[in-house]
Amino acid sequence: MAAKPDAGAAPLDEGSCRRHLIPMIAALALPTLVLFALAVAVARGVEALVPETPAGLALQAALSAVALTLLSAAAFAGLYAAGDAPLSTLLGADPRGGVMHFLGLGLKSALIWAPPMLLVVVTAPRRWRHGRW
Repeated sequence: MAAKPDAGAAPLDEGSCRRHLIPMIAALALPTLVLFALAVAVARGVEALVPETPAGLALQAALSAVALTLLSAAAFAGLYAAGDAPLSTLLGADPRGGVMHFLGLGLKSALIWAPPMLLVVVTAPRRWRHGRW
C-alpha cells in the first residue's frame, strides 16, 4: 500500500529546493576542501622535517596524522565556540570528557583528511633530493 502524501504539507517547488540545496552543499563542500588542503599542507610541511628514508615516511605519516587530528579537534572546538557556546558548555562538567569528545571528532574527520595525507606521504620519495627508495 502506497503512503499518502501529507495533505497539510506544502509541495516543494524548484525555487525552494534550490534555495536550500546550494547552502547545504556549500556547508559540506567548504569544510571538506579546507580539510583536504590542510592535509596536503601539513603532510608537505612534515615532509621537510623528516629524513628521506622509509622510516622517515612512517614518521611523516604518524606526525601528520597526530597534527591533523589535533588541528581538526581544535577546528571543531572553534566551530562550537563560534556558535556562541561558552567554554564551560564545550568542556562540560568533566573537562577531560570534553577534550576527548573533540579528539574523537578529530579522529572521525580522518575519513576526509587521511586519503590526501596518505597520497602526499606515499609520493614523497619522488621529491627526495638525497635519499633513494
